Amino acid sequence: MLTWWGYQPLEVKIARQCAPVLAGVKSSNMLVLENKHLRDVVKTLEGTGLSWRCLYAGEEKNIWLIYRGEALEKELFTDEVMTFLGEYGYKEKSLTEMLVRLGKRFRQYRNTKEIPFPHEMGVFLGYPMADVKGFIKFEGKNYLYSGYWKVYENVEERKHLFETYEQVQQVFVQEAVRGKNLWQIATEWQYATA
Repeated sequence: MLTWWGYQPLEVKIARQCAPVLAGVKSSNMLVLENKHLRDVVKTLEGTGLSWRCLYAGEEKNIWLIYRGEALEKELFTDEVMTFLGEYGYKEKSLTEMLVRLGKRFRQYRNTKEIPFPHEMGVFLGYPMADVKGFIKFEGKNYLYSGYWKVYENVEERKHLFETYEQVQQVFVQEAVRGKNLWQIATEWQYATA
């Protein structure tokens, strides 16, 4: 039997951190796992329809971006977001190239602290532009609400969105605890919500 304070199978860890992406209600999520899971992440995510990129391989943990390519491209390749990313040196024309740059910037921050935290990561995580810009402008302060991220406008809309994420997470974690793999859970979710 699984306990929350004890060992958790990899599927449960991924479900806890990435359920909204697995369910298709969010374009991307961060996934932080111990190094021992490096090879298993790819195997575990096979068949889910997700893509992944390791942004940072640390001594103890790896930080991954788990994403739905088409959905993330649609969010990123708008005039507003591309103009914003251009302020941080992003000139790339493909999602893959942009993720390579994001990974380089994140590693540069983590390894050398030569640059500040790359807050543009928020748009890669599907956060609304107003909240990303608000976080940068107010240095993470003066937010109106805090949930999956700090909210600077449209509080009720964001609260509803966060509730959806939490509901999805609860379902995915429960099913993973029961022993289902992520592909099964995602398929059943999409069938049930279609």
